[in-house]
Amino acid sequence: MKLRTVDQLSNRINDELAWRKKELSDLKYIIESGANNISRRNVASRCGIALLYAHWEGFVKKCTQYYFEFVQLKKLKNNQLSPHLLTLSLKGKINFSPEAKKASAYNEIINFFLNEVESRAILPHKTGISTESNLTSTVLKEILWCIDIDYSLFEAKEKFIDMVLVNKRNTIAHGEDLIIDVAEYIEMRTVVVGMMSLLKTEIENNAVLESYLK
Repeated sequence: MKLRTVDQLSNRINDELAWRKKELSDLKYIIESGANNISRRNVASRCGIALLYAHWEGFVKKCTQYYFEFVQLKKLKNNQLSPHLLTLSLKGKINFSPEAKKASAYNEIINFFLNEVESRAILPHKTGISTESNLTSTVLKEILWCIDIDYSLFEAKEKFIDMVLVNKRNTIAHGEDLIIDVAEYIEMRTVVVGMMSLLKTEIENNAVLESYLK
């Protein structure tokens, strides 16, 4: 089903959140059930951290992709987009080079604003925005900027994202030993589900308020 309406977008994001919450709830039950068996508890908790991160990264990527699809189906022109989405449309048209020093290298940008502003905008609705396989607070901030969501809503979670979620996930992914307490995992799960719910709400608000428009 194509995401042409706010309700269709909202339903898709709700479904995306629901199955992830269900899986995390099932894993929480498994971890709590093995609390008296240290070996099983440690294995389940380590798996739980990896899955927590995977769901957080996957949810961010999927929801931004759905939002772009929703906006793309509006068939808007570049000059109708908000500055944030216009930047993405421009980025998709131009191969930026950090090493570019010649004035002629910026000709593509000039051509875009002279000849493409009346053209239909193209957003990354098929791929979403890259999470760089390491969704740190810095990467998240960039993604939220692109979809015009105030990063300050997530700013209080910076240390959790970087020092707890990403750091512990990387430690486990690199094959290092890490003991995770059951209570710690449960608290991490609560924070991650809260962040996913907040992101869902903000994307829905953007769609309702038509924040994608100039």
